[in-house]
Amino acid sequence: MYQDYTQYVNTNIGTIGHLLTSTSPTVQSPHGSALLAPVFLPGMKDRYLSDKIYGFQAGCAIVMPNRTGSFDFYENASVFDHDLETARPHYYEVLLEDSNIQERHTAMENFGVLEFDFPQTDDGYVTFYVREGEIKLDGNRLFASASDGRNSTISTLLVLDGAGDAEAAERKLPQFYNPANLDDGKIIRFKAVSPKVTVRFVISALGFESCEKCWENKQIGSKTYESVKADCQAVWNEILGKVRVTGGSEDRKTVFYTSVYRAVGRMHNYSVNGEYIGFDGAVHADNGHEYYCDDGIWDTYRGMHPLQMILEPKAHADTLASYLRMYQQSGWLPRFPYLGGNVPCMLGHHTVSLYADALAKGFPFDLELAYEAAYKNATRRTMLPWRDGEAEALTQCYYEKGFFPGLEEDEEETSPDVHEFENRQSVAVTMEHSYDDWCVAQLALALGKKEEAEYFLRRSENYKNVYNAETGFVHPRKADGSFTQSYNPKFCGGQGGRKYFAENNAYIYNFHVQHDLPGLIQMHGGKNAFAAKLDNLFVEQYDGVLKSTFLMQYPDATGLMGQFCMGNEPSFHIPYLYNYCGQAYKTQRKVREIIDLWFPNSPLGICGDEDGGAMCSWLVFSAMGFYPVCPGTDRYDLGSPLFDRIEITMPNGKTFTVCAEGASGRAKYIQSAEIDGKPLEGAYFTHADMMNGGTLTLEMGERPNKELFA
Repeated sequence: MYQDYTQYVNTNIGTIGHLLTSTSPTVQSPHGSALLAPVFLPGMKDRYLSDKIYGFQAGCAIVMPNRTGSFDFYENASVFDHDLETARPHYYEVLLEDSNIQERHTAMENFGVLEFDFPQTDDGYVTFYVREGEIKLDGNRLFASASDGRNSTISTLLVLDGAGDAEAAERKLPQFYNPANLDDGKIIRFKAVSPKVTVRFVISALGFESCEKCWENKQIGSKTYESVKADCQAVWNEILGKVRVTGGSEDRKTVFYTSVYRAVGRMHNYSVNGEYIGFDGAVHADNGHEYYCDDGIWDTYRGMHPLQMILEPKAHADTLASYLRMYQQSGWLPRFPYLGGNVPCMLGHHTVSLYADALAKGFPFDLELAYEAAYKNATRRTMLPWRDGEAEALTQCYYEKGFFPGLEEDEEETSPDVHEFENRQSVAVTMEHSYDDWCVAQLALALGKKEEAEYFLRRSENYKNVYNAETGFVHPRKADGSFTQSYNPKFCGGQGGRKYFAENNAYIYNFHVQHDLPGLIQMHGGKNAFAAKLDNLFVEQYDGVLKSTFLMQYPDATGLMGQFCMGNEPSFHIPYLYNYCGQAYKTQRKVREIIDLWFPNSPLGICGDEDGGAMCSWLVFSAMGFYPVCPGTDRYDLGSPLFDRIEITMPNGKTFTVCAEGASGRAKYIQSAEIDGKPLEGAYFTHADMMNGGTLTLEMGERPNKELFA
């Protein structure tokens, strides 16, 4: 029986940000590089609140149908009404009210189709805005090539049907995030000669000839809006349908499947005609492994990559191969890989976790090459946040003393290598690289490199070196080994806590250990003391200051519950830590509470930066009833499923089933748990259980079973 899962995807969820970046109602195929979305008021971050549409992004061009005939970016904008808009993963449709033009668009892989219905043609136009770059015009064919802003160039071939002659002009175009700043640009205006104008386009990072070849290979000129829309819907239904849920409300299903859509949007596939442009700037054959990039690994390693391993084995295998190619071409395993090369964002060398996770779950990759790359990252690459290159003095301190050194709160920076704004983040660097070191050790163990494995396992305990038992918090240490004297675990470290932490404070980083939870619990005084600290985390307030004052220092800490912030990635695993101290029912309670509070079916439905699939992946896992607390192990920790029944198609074709009959808003507590009739020994199951096609049966109830997994 055919099931259309796209009906449950609302791409307007999250288009209002709680403080920072919102999402866009983007049309794309899974991992497609052709991303089609409305262009809203420049500078407006809450995209849902824009009252006008200024165009539609198609490759490096913005396309806008209009009846003004103006060359002015702002004059061609049109008011629109969300009630006259449809936003789905495979198509978008809206009435441009000022011109009474009906617009619709769809996309596949690296090409797309836009259609404009004009009420009359005597004053109809299609206008293209292109920032400074190469432009060629040949009748109804427009070729444009422009920078993507990250050291790479995107070429776009656009072909119009139903349009006549073109005129061109040079104008300044506003920058979308800084509209007061203007870029040189060109405006190309076509006259509409038909009630329907169709724009087909294809993009490539390999230039005009690549666009032309792709146009011919894929026969894009013969594709209609309806055919591309149907193809895109089919590929989305294939992926969305790998997880089939029964029960739950329509809103729950919409939030769930919208989150799956966001979780598989990235990375983007830039292979065209079997070729890609690498980190070395050269053109390479992809040899069957398509080239994936555009990834924020500090965010996505936690849940998105483990989820894609389950739902998209081919794309995940291509991603792992792509990142090793980047290592071979640049000398480093990427941290934030984009088309133009690695971007030195955030901190940590977390790409190694993708390979440790694949190893633990039996997913194939080139183990020897991955270890070679990870070893080099771990022994020669700088650990400084937002920097790249060879290890410098502060990184050498981590190698030699087991911690990344900090400074006193009022002490001026002494190292010229430190990023002026992002600072040292010394505690965060120590703790996050402890996890990376553990991941490297897993690869070494698999290769039989015993001494190297032992070395990295010792380094994986470095998180203990920044814990101060007197204060009960992780605490920065100076190069001489002493803890800083001035220290407030809530408010120290300046903007975003960046002297010592990454976008959070000590309350969050107290729990930022994924790989050694028994050691973390012991460090904090045992299970009861650890659970008490978790309890306090969710209710601790702001020491007499306004919540707004707290958020001024920590603008990334949205989705606040006490000091816990669901809107930022280092928090993701924390609600599941009750499973490790004999109070699993509290994990079940907190996970449900978080979902109810922060993930509604509304434009406010994502409580922090979505970060390329990271946050929505947390929702997908948690809605299914489990979460990978530590990528690099084969363990999934139990939470509280939203649906009566969840069926997941595994990469081997088998079906893993979660039966949670009676699950509801009140019935969120697990009373008993078994897999294939065998009771679980703890609040978890393994990846092997999933691959075997097992059935996880959870008896749900309204009251907590405090004895279960105690």
